[in-house]
Amino acid sequence: MVFFSLVLGTTFLMIGLLWLTCSFYNHLQPVASSSLPDKDLPFVSILVPARNEELKVGRCLQSLLAQDYPNFEIVVIDDRSTDRTAEIIQSFVDRDHRIKLVHGKDAPSGWIGKCNALAHAVGYASGEWFVFTDADTYHHKNSVRDSVTFGLKGKADLASFVPLQELGSFWERLVMRFLLSSFLLGDPFHSVNDPDAERAYAYGQYIICRRSSYLAVGGHQSVRDEIVEDHAIARVFKEKGYRISVGDGKLLYSVRMYTDFESLWQGWTKNLYSIIDSRIGNLFAIMIAAYFTCVFPMVELAYVISRFILGEPFASFQIYFWVVLLQFGLLIAWFKRTEDHFSGCDWSDFFLIPFGSIAVSVLYCHAAYLVLSGSQVSWKGRRYTVNTSKTIQPMPNQPLDRALEEGSDI
Repeated sequence: MVFFSLVLGTTFLMIGLLWLTCSFYNHLQPVASSSLPDKDLPFVSILVPARNEELKVGRCLQSLLAQDYPNFEIVVIDDRSTDRTAEIIQSFVDRDHRIKLVHGKDAPSGWIGKCNALAHAVGYASGEWFVFTDADTYHHKNSVRDSVTFGLKGKADLASFVPLQELGSFWERLVMRFLLSSFLLGDPFHSVNDPDAERAYAYGQYIICRRSSYLAVGGHQSVRDEIVEDHAIARVFKEKGYRISVGDGKLLYSVRMYTDFESLWQGWTKNLYSIIDSRIGNLFAIMIAAYFTCVFPMVELAYVISRFILGEPFASFQIYFWVVLLQFGLLIAWFKRTEDHFSGCDWSDFFLIPFGSIAVSVLYCHAAYLVLSGSQVSWKGRRYTVNTSKTIQPMPNQPLDRALEEGSDI
């Protein structure tokens, strides 16, 4: 009876999660090819923060310079890099007048490095629209034209786009495929696009927004201490009555977030617990869902087969066997439904799913431990202490920036 209940519960949970995943993709807004003439397209400032991105920033800038867009500038801020990032950016500046190199300053106490860099870079931007994109992205030539048109036609003040994820190494395929697909369950019906719904978030690798709206909400200064700054700035926009939206960006750009285990581990543990609102209940729900849908089917199949091999088949053996096979069918359907937003994977990665779910569980638990214990997280040579409010603690014995104390605007 216990085994039957486990098999039945696992099957229904898997059906529910597959349905939610399909709902996410069915409701995801497509980004159409732009039909606007050049004269109707606003001047755009593309802002790229770069810290220790010597292996990626060149590819990003090359793709941005190739944009099929009539009037834009690129403002790249070298965020105190310790590698050749600034040198590589300067080589592009020397060849193309559309690029500006801005040298960043140390982040004041209580500021996230990326927020500090972007708040500084905005002072050098003159576009009617801002495009914030990370240095680890690659943009197709239609990217800016189609994304800005999406924002204009949708009358959005801020829009962001779900990327195509590039997965190259074993660790990326093991962890990222499962982790990023699980995020889709957070908003399966895209209530983020409903101005009357409370939910707000953005995909930080690629955000566009109106300059006037950005300045009106206080820009990145308003979220200076938020460890998940992309979600936070979308929330600020929405809370202040501005329209936000999320679209499908797989035909616009791709991103290679991490290339090795160390950067992947540090990158996710710094904010993974904050992404689930720093709630123990959410952590347990994710763990249960992960193990029931991705690990238990393997355990159940092994149990059924072992009983058969040992000559100890139980009552209704065939029913159990076919139900377990159904579970694998559901898992395959889920794997196939999510593949549109991943590159670098093949069919063999299906067998990594149970191990990936275990690895992601470890990541979640470690991220939760760092927050709940008050330990510091590390990212690109900077260390932060993150609290359960999803903000960082100011460094002890270091005064806050005077602008923060006075609450001045950008």
